[in-house]
Amino acid sequence: MKTFFDKVVRNFSSPTFRTALGLVIVVEAVTIITAWLLLDSNISRWLHDRTVQTIHIAQASAASGDWSLVDTISTASEVRRNGNVVRTEVETPVFDRYRRALSDLTDKYFGEIEGDVYLVVVDKGIEYRIDPFDQHPMDRFDKANEWETAAYQSGKTTYMKVPYSDISGTYIAAFTPIYRSGKIVGLMAAEYDSATLAEFRGIVRKTFWLSILPALLLSLVLAYVLASVFVEPMELFRRIDETAKDRAKGTGLDDPLAKLSPREREVAELIRRGLKNREIADKLVVTPETVKQHLKNIKEKTGLTRVELAVEVYASGFQPGSGAPATA
Repeated sequence: MKTFFDKVVRNFSSPTFRTALGLVIVVEAVTIITAWLLLDSNISRWLHDRTVQTIHIAQASAASGDWSLVDTISTASEVRRNGNVVRTEVETPVFDRYRRALSDLTDKYFGEIEGDVYLVVVDKGIEYRIDPFDQHPMDRFDKANEWETAAYQSGKTTYMKVPYSDISGTYIAAFTPIYRSGKIVGLMAAEYDSATLAEFRGIVRKTFWLSILPALLLSLVLAYVLASVFVEPMELFRRIDETAKDRAKGTGLDDPLAKLSPREREVAELIRRGLKNREIADKLVVTPETVKQHLKNIKEKTGLTRVELAVEVYASGFQPGSGAPATA
């Protein structure tokens, strides 16, 4: 394990290795960002299509009949009698007609899809609804949302651009004003249940990260292995070239190889040829333990790693058995 980590440290000290690994990481990052953007784009496009459909349903439903008496249906649906809350509304022909029409519109536009068409009246900032499947003439909901308020104020169809959550659930909706004598008396609403969309988006994003993180780690390990295999020879040539240039310029005259004994110089030359410890031992007719001791002594005298030692030997024109670099 220690040898492995030593190799990791050595590789990261290499500019060539760091450049190669950096490029791999950049490619990984671009791939992940692109996949994420494509995922988000597809979800956004799907949501946009549903929003456009909801707007169309609200406007078509508002134009499908006369809804101008919506505000005449009582909003005072509850009173207290003997300390108990009781309902006092009475179903009227207008309410019955509206409810049946809303039910038909819901079946027409939504079918098996979760959603409905309903009427809204905003009175003193409170939202009241007539739902297609509700038996009560006008149900009091909660405070009117911002899109309902905006529809009353602007006189134009308003719609939710992103899923919205309140006491009735998570949904997208569009609201088209209904007029009587030039005054807005209510809103025709089309609501598409987007709870499944919100859940789907959360599941997809969670799955994306749960799958991409292991893949990223695996790819980084693979990138490290490939960089070690292919970059290390390139790094070796780079070091040889730099060392040779330094010697040509007269720099690096303090030759670390001059400190070596003749036997150590032989070991260094065999290291330069790429021989392993067992092969060096066979070549010099010594034990592998003796080779390890020579390498330890070389390390102490020069401070060079095995690769750096090979580079120095190659670049200096070093010859075994001589105490100085070979001359022309």
